[in-house]
Amino acid sequence: MTSLNDPLGPVVLAYTGVRHALAASGHFRRDADGTVLAVSGAPVASLNAVISPNPDPSPGVIGKLAGSEYLQGLAWSIQVRGVPGPQVIEVAAGHGLTSVSSLPLMVRRPGAGEPAIPGGGLRVRPVDGDELGLYAGIMSDGFGVPHEAFAMFAEPALARTEGFTFYLAELDGVPVGTGMAAVTGDLLGVFNIAVLPEYRRRGHGLAVTTEIVRAGYAAGATTAYLYASPLGVPVYTTAGFRTEEVLAMFTAPV
Repeated sequence: MTSLNDPLGPVVLAYTGVRHALAASGHFRRDADGTVLAVSGAPVASLNAVISPNPDPSPGVIGKLAGSEYLQGLAWSIQVRGVPGPQVIEVAAGHGLTSVSSLPLMVRRPGAGEPAIPGGGLRVRPVDGDELGLYAGIMSDGFGVPHEAFAMFAEPALARTEGFTFYLAELDGVPVGTGMAAVTGDLLGVFNIAVLPEYRRRGHGLAVTTEIVRAGYAAGATTAYLYASPLGVPVYTTAGFRTEEVLAMFTAPV
């Protein structure tokens, strides 16, 4: 497990908890050292993963979980913190995962203050289970992937997950973007920030992010975190997030 000298440990453990919830219809296992196997069954590598929350991940534990039958036939990934060592690289390669990408872990600390209330006429509102089909479709279009990739987010039962809130962004009543919040104690995870291509570069991604942070803080969170794409880093920096670590994700080459 993460040590007392690991200030980002609670953040990464909160992230694995979110992955646990998203694997509710698939399979989840946590090893004694904290490494998890989280399988949602979605055709997306990042949503079926072996994830180590430890600064010094165990190649043996990763390799053991990577051999799970629950990963057979799925796109999946191995996710570790920081710069992966040669043994982790070897384990990943042994399972055909030879492509690696780095995702910044960005954190918004209490010192960043309250987020600004965005303007621009965008309405960002929480949705219930009946609207998750619309939510999943907008998110898929925003990320530019087939709708079946995120079909799991259309399940009405997902809206009842403790600490989860799903947001739809609307401009003059037209859905243009999405976001998701996951509150774990005083930590707020921000996920699924997506804006339809024709509505980008208007500040909508920033507006969704800041509204999620505002609502999360109102619900008791004091620190927010997210894993950013290169496209999102400038947006999240404007929202008060700072890069504190990277996540290395191994996937099979496309």
